[in-house]
Amino acid sequence: MFNELKVYINNRITLAKYDLVDSLSNMLAGGIYILIIAVFGLFLLLLGSLALGFILGSYFDNTGLGFLIVTGIYFLVMVFCLLFRKKLKLLLTNIAIANAMEAMSNQDDDEDDEDEE
Repeated sequence: MFNELKVYINNRITLAKYDLVDSLSNMLAGGIYILIIAVFGLFLLLLGSLALGFILGSYFDNTGLGFLIVTGIYFLVMVFCLLFRKKLKLLLTNIAIANAMEAMSNQDDDEDDEDEE
């Protein structure tokens, strides 16, 4: 009886370790995915800004004015972000919570699938 209890406890500890590794690997993979998307998004933003600056510059026959307009657009976006920072923080928090709940739900679904087998 004592040996069976010891084996059971060891199995539960091993299962907890596997669950921890699964959760950490899912979080790490999600973080790397977000990092990759962010890098490509920043490249897109940079190249798009350069293109818009040159397009506006050729439209106004003044390249400096084109880039100044692009800078003004970014300044306005920054001002709006500062004005609506509380709502923006709340939105980002809700998105993070929803993603965490989805990840936990997916882990529960994986466990349910294993139980059915």
